Amino acid sequence: MANTVDLFIDLNNAGLDLEPEDLEAYTQQLATDLNEGLAEAAKLARSAEIPEGSKAGEAGFDLGILKAEVNLKNILAVLGWLRNRIAGATLKIEYGDVKLEYRTPEQLEQQLQALENISHLTVRVVKSEPSKD
Repeated sequence: MANTVDLFIDLNNAGLDLEPEDLEAYTQQLATDLNEGLAEAAKLARSAEIPEGSKAGEAGFDLGILKAEVNLKNILAVLGWLRNRIAGATLKIEYGDVKLEYRTPEQLEQQLQALENISHLTVRVVKSEPSKD
């Protein structure tokens, strides 16, 4: 397993209700925050970098998606930070055709370790619907 993973964070369905320029600024701020100790590097994702199946942007950058190079030791911390940063959102984690579902950080860690040749992950931040209970 590689020491780092390319983590693509897609904010397009997070329910942020931001205009395109505000979404770009918010995504850039997240990248800046990630660069302050959680990620090896973070930046707005270029359309050519985004894994197949994601939306491609017309201007070279895909609005609402950032790319972070994350040390595998920090992946759980990054996902926890993201969950706290965007309250009321659900994180859906994808690796190619594999969709990870977990209830605890321990389950996520076990599932990540089960992927032998992981090179990138996509995290889709989706607005949570209120439970009907």
